[in-house]
Amino acid sequence: MTLYRVELREAVAAAILGANTAVGANVFTARTMPSRAADLPNVYIQSPSDRGESLNRGPPQFLRTAQIMVVARVSASSGPAAETALDALTEQIELAIMTNSPLLSMIQQVSSMEIGIRVNADTNPVIGEARMDFYLEWTEFYPITGPALTSITGTLQSGGNTDFAAMDVTFPQS
Repeated sequence: MTLYRVELREAVAAAILGANTAVGANVFTARTMPSRAADLPNVYIQSPSDRGESLNRGPPQFLRTAQIMVVARVSASSGPAAETALDALTEQIELAIMTNSPLLSMIQQVSSMEIGIRVNADTNPVIGEARMDFYLEWTEFYPITGPALTSITGTLQSGGNTDFAAMDVTFPQS
């Protein structure tokens, strides 16, 4: 069984790849993130965490929220050029994710997102990086294992009468 947050991470990667963004085929998941300027632009996608909040006191059901972290990197000749390239790329990525029907059909909602950029002008060429965190929400149910409930039998006592009422309910088996 694959973790659902991993399936979501891969669906985000497919959405970005399918949108023909400025990174082209340089979209990576489940790997380390070192990059050389020659390898840019590129995108790394991780699913570092998810959180489940119980929906009830009965069978296990959770409202899950996975953090999908998209790290986009670009290189440019100057700081302003790197920032402009990051602005364009983050818009492409955001649109790719927020308009991808196969991805959106896997979740209930994008509960929040946060985007930040930084530019390192100490390198030549200048390296710019954007971190985009998308919080994707879905409901998860866990099946209860064990024998199926086939019947309920009960006896009701009242006023010292141990045989006051009885019941026997048999459930149809599918």
